[in-house]
Amino acid sequence: MTDLANARPLSVLGLSVAIGVALVVLFVLCALVELLLPGLPATHAWIGLFTLAPVTSPRAWIEGVFYSFVFGIVTGAIVAVVHNAIAARGD
Repeated sequence: MTDLANARPLSVLGLSVAIGVALVVLFVLCALVELLLPGLPATHAWIGLFTLAPVTSPRAWIEGVFYSFVFGIVTGAIVAVVHNAIAARGD
């Protein structure tokens, strides 16, 4: 097991951008599945997290990509800051 006291701090910017990009990719994949297989309910909830517009509209894609990235940035920043704070304690 890794000793938290010796853990390298996470890059807040690096993790934020990585999670933002990951959420954009997930949104695009889910939206594409929804377009290709409209009867498959597996993707409706994920798309609905980021937009209320119909997936066939340009607005849905713009909002979905934008909010996916923004929420990813916020999530990454929170995770990195919390990790770094816990790792710095070294308890």
